[in-house]
Amino acid sequence: MEVLLRAETKFIFFPDNNTPNFVRAAVAVYWIGFAAFFFRIVHGTGAPPFLTRPEVEGAITVFGLFSAILIFHAFVIMRLSAGKLWARNIALLLTAFVITTTLYRLFASGLSYEQSNVLSLIIIAAETVAGLFLLTPESTAWFKSRTN
Repeated sequence: MEVLLRAETKFIFFPDNNTPNFVRAAVAVYWIGFAAFFFRIVHGTGAPPFLTRPEVEGAITVFGLFSAILIFHAFVIMRLSAGKLWARNIALLLTAFVITTTLYRLFASGLSYEQSNVLSLIIIAAETVAGLFLLTPESTAWFKSRTN
């Protein structure tokens, strides 16, 4: 017996017009946070020279891991835009993780006035609000109605 598996995935970067405004705003905030994270990785890593030194190999490995994280993050945001309940749960879990680690780092080392630290705090505050937007009754009802 042969079982055919067919999966169709559409790349939905932003929800359509019948999506609740809270979900649309949350997706926009998550994309802005994604772009800021991407910029910080690219800006911080730069273009390493491709020599066979251990430092360069380590930098390439870290860049590869960050690339995998970015791809996963973008996939979750696209599935969130499509109304997948599991994507909402993962986005909320990741948001809670980022909030927890940021608060720990803030209390452990204090707030410096570097521009990147202030920007990351603003983005984390915005993503916290976006996570709360995903928990509104209107958003929850929309996600549950989209479950296939």
